[in-house]
Amino acid sequence: MARGMPAPPPGGDWRRRMAVRGGRVSHTLAAHGWLVALLLGAACGIGIGVAMGIAEAGSYPAAEVIGRSIGGTIAGVLFCSIPAVLFLGLPSQALARAYLRSASPAEQEAMRRATENAPASLPDGLVAGSRWARAYSGCVGSVTAFHGVVRTVPDGAAKDWLHDIGRNLDAELAEALRSARMGESLESAGQGSEVARTVGARLEVARTAFHDTAELAASVALDLRVDSGFDDVRSQLDQLAAQAPHLRRQS
Repeated sequence: MARGMPAPPPGGDWRRRMAVRGGRVSHTLAAHGWLVALLLGAACGIGIGVAMGIAEAGSYPAAEVIGRSIGGTIAGVLFCSIPAVLFLGLPSQALARAYLRSASPAEQEAMRRATENAPASLPDGLVAGSRWARAYSGCVGSVTAFHGVVRTVPDGAAKDWLHDIGRNLDAELAEALRSARMGESLESAGQGSEVARTVGARLEVARTAFHDTAELAASVALDLRVDSGFDDVRSQLDQLAAQAPHLRRQS
């Protein structure tokens, strides 16, 4: 089992996540939190101005009361709206967007199950903290995230396609481990520095490819969860298969 629980990629920005996360309140705050606070502040300022007018109704001539009420309203709107936007609207908007980007309970459960079946991130043959161990651990995290994302996709042809890509990623991950062990062995023996550099470069390219594949898979999964059909994401699935690491072919 891999250590920790890598967070599944969000599969899109907060706008796209509205389709599968949150409700009317969080969606409104994420999109227009500053405006909501501005309107609340303005309403508060208007209320202060009206209250001042009512309180002074018998103390000044009508024209002066109206003028003082208008002035109080303008001042109240300014003094209430600006702090409301800065200290309520913008923070609420940021929190709502962060919430939408976070994993839902179903996504967390999918990741937990994927993590239970993931290989160890520090297997025998790798030294904790070494660049080889870090590179391989990154590969494991991305492949685990991929499998977690696939678990959120509705059953169908697209999910079967993703499962096929996942099996290919598992095979590539095994090759990544072989490469990491080779690099660790060569480096610890103090020989084959040129070969170690070549292996290290290939492993870093593979780590990036694993990460990019998991990110794109999350985006595809989000499309499939909002009723996109297999034909709608076919080109993205082809891209997934093409951009996956090809360590075995290079070997």
